[in-house]
Amino acid sequence: MIKVIDNFLPQDEFKYIQDSILSDYFPFYFNESITSDKDPKDYYYFTHTFFYENKPQSNWFVLWENFLKKIECRSLIRIKASMYMNLKSKRKNKPHVDYTFEHKGCLFYINTNNGATFFEKEKVLPKENRVVFFQPHKLHSSSLCTDQKRRLVINFNYF
Repeated sequence: MIKVIDNFLPQDEFKYIQDSILSDYFPFYFNESITSDKDPKDYYYFTHTFFYENKPQSNWFVLWENFLKKIECRSLIRIKASMYMNLKSKRKNKPHVDYTFEHKGCLFYINTNNGATFFEKEKVLPKENRVVFFQPHKLHSSSLCTDQKRRLVINFNYF
């Protein structure tokens, strides 16, 4: 169901992306909930949407041109960065699907931390420059990290 590849991008290309996204000037936006409006008040995170509704939503979209070629993306649905803050306790967020229809997806980890991603019977720990291909129309869950200030992952939905 999932496929994990480490060192997905050449190191210089990854480092440029990582430095850009982890910089003080990269914009993230507060989201009051993670999976639904019924989330408890301490279920929040920050996002940055690169692509949505058939067009780039960010000047930072250019970061992903080579990545999209490498994953053989024919048609893009969404690219979204998710940043989960360290709240000093482990927590697995509620399971969700990205979209209900069948399509391709991958997660690209920007930093190494102990906040796993859970897929049915498997879990993957974030490691910088690691990609995990999965079926985003099936249930999966994110979690918080406790060993870094933040957990940063990029989510790609595509055909």
